[in-house]
Amino acid sequence: IPESVTDIGQIAFSSCNNLKDVTIPESVTRIGASAFFRCSSLTSISIPEGVANIAIATFYECYSLENITIPNSITSIDDEAFFNCWSLTSVTIPNGVTSIGKRAFFNCQFLESFTIPNGATSIGKEAFYNCWSLTSVTTSDSANSTTIPDRPTSIGSKAFYGCESLKSIFISDNITKILTDAFYGCSSLTSIHYAGTQAQWRAISKVFSWNSKIPAYTVYCTDGNITE
Repeated sequence: IPESVTDIGQIAFSSCNNLKDVTIPESVTRIGASAFFRCSSLTSISIPEGVANIAIATFYECYSLENITIPNSITSIDDEAFFNCWSLTSVTIPNGVTSIGKRAFFNCQFLESFTIPNGATSIGKEAFYNCWSLTSVTTSDSANSTTIPDRPTSIGSKAFYGCESLKSIFISDNITKILTDAFYGCSSLTSIHYAGTQAQWRAISKVFSWNSKIPAYTVYCTDGNITE
């Protein structure tokens, strides 16, 4: 891509199945929706500083994508941005990101670790659906195994659906809702660490199927434990 380019338009490289390597110049400040849609041979890419968001379906079904560099200028990751990116194993999101869209990492089956920025206020529906290798989700300043940052007030429906390797999770006392099938099929989940009291935990609005198909687990609250 020439150095003079500032904008990569929608579907610019859509379905370029043989495209393996792309160098995006620092002059680029915008990458359009579905720009690399189904570039199934693309293995790595670096987004330049100055790009503000990863648009809808930008890397949709980039099956071979293993590595991506996301700059500090990114503030949002839109719906289905990394849908079916099977080969991704880890992703670090910069602190400036405030929202992670619906199905953003849907069916990223080999994603093992993920860092959620402290500034995130929204984690969309099915964001990590069927990420069955996921064992570590942390905030950018936390060493805990799995942490929902302080700012979101709800955990979206099917957010961690089918994350079979997830063993424990740390939930902020800001959470007021846990929606449908949020942890469905998290068959290794045995520990929920909650930053509030038992009464606060019970007061959270939980859709009845939020914990379907998970084993017996303990909720560790600030004033004692609840075994379910």
